[in-house]
Amino acid sequence: MLYGIIDIGSNTVRLNIYRIEGENFHVLLSRKESVGLAAYVKKKKLTEEGIHALIDCLSGFKELMRVLNIDGYSAFATASLRNIDNTDDVLSQVFSVCRMRINMLTGSEEGELSFHGAMTALDFETGVYIDTGGGSTEILTFNKENMKFLASIPVGSLNLFNNYVNQLIPTKKEMDAMRSKVKDEFKENIPEKVFSDNLVVTGGSMRAIRLLLVRLKMLDEKSYELNADVLHALVKELLSMDTKDVMRLFLKVKADRVHTMMPGLVIIDTIAQIIHAKNVQISNYGVREGYLQGRVLGDLYTSA
Repeated sequence: MLYGIIDIGSNTVRLNIYRIEGENFHVLLSRKESVGLAAYVKKKKLTEEGIHALIDCLSGFKELMRVLNIDGYSAFATASLRNIDNTDDVLSQVFSVCRMRINMLTGSEEGELSFHGAMTALDFETGVYIDTGGGSTEILTFNKENMKFLASIPVGSLNLFNNYVNQLIPTKKEMDAMRSKVKDEFKENIPEKVFSDNLVVTGGSMRAIRLLLVRLKMLDEKSYELNADVLHALVKELLSMDTKDVMRLFLKVKADRVHTMMPGLVIIDTIAQIIHAKNVQISNYGVREGYLQGRVLGDLYTSA
């Protein structure tokens, strides 16, 4: 069985097509469009231009799925459409043109599905789990018995860039302002003290940062675990470099993340410091896999 999952985020819209065999699945094909929906939000509403950009992207994905003759698909949206005032209008226009229904995930649903998608590959028995997106960051704690959703804080790599960075690469002053924002939102949304030696991170920002660390020889190319101090060392290294050199480096590593790499790094490094993390694991799995397991395969097994 071939099944498509469309993840509509604030920064990117991604289509993963999975081959499902019984309870097992693997990614057969992945396509990503850097639509940047957050940049089209004005006065808490997604503009008509932004809606048309989303419709163009989804129409292209739907045509690709038709050509591949897949058996079914689901589409969901997170902070990209959750944090605007005209969500219903956007969903209506998308359905009218694309005949595609978009499932809206709450912050807690996003966090829990993301964790379930990643949990099969976790190396830590206890810790804090975060999913950093373009418009929000979901935060959970977990142990061997269960997980606990803490909060979805309204800071993501793209909205930090849009709100705090004047050029392409942030200055130290802008980095400090973003760090303060992350601390304030963490404290406001999670009033209790949260400490853990272990931090698990998923999301495009962390995967791009891993490639950057490998490029700078600060991490082995086969490794997905690192000391938390390496993140702070990376921040210092980048701030010591000339802006043009940083930009060239980012273009070589992950061109479509040039503007969001450092905001994403600030989020992850700041949370690591807040919880006093010592160890960081990078997860390649998250909400798409969790959605497939919980909302698609779960339904298939229930109806079987």
